[in-house]
Amino acid sequence: MTATAEKISISAETVQDARATRVGDGTTLAMVTADGQQVALPPRVQQTLLRAMASIAERGHVTISEVPDTMTSTTAASVLGVSRPTLMKWVKEGVIDSFKVGTHTRFRRDDVLALKQRRSAERRDAFTRLRELDAEHPEWIDD
Repeated sequence: MTATAEKISISAETVQDARATRVGDGTTLAMVTADGQQVALPPRVQQTLLRAMASIAERGHVTISEVPDTMTSTTAASVLGVSRPTLMKWVKEGVIDSFKVGTHTRFRRDDVLALKQRRSAERRDAFTRLRELDAEHPEWIDD
């Protein structure tokens, strides 16, 4: 693993280690100092590190960054993985709230992250329904 002020690069072995590590419900993390003292990590730090490890195991990478309290439309669109015009259409449709700073549209971090999570859950549900439909109708699947 190499670290710079901006980036940490992980090896394929680190990804394999993350995949081999089983993290069950109720797992907690603590640091152990050089002299053997155990230091409890705050719950939010534990949650972030556990989610980072899960992302490494699942995708082979993770991006961690501080997200500002308010975002520009360009930043919010990037976080959501959509185009800026799509985001602005969602504002007009009431899918997400926004506010103005002068003439510029801004978004609250919590609103953007909640929408991102909601969209992810909707995609997972749609995929599950599609798999169930495929299971009910195997004749639709073309080998």
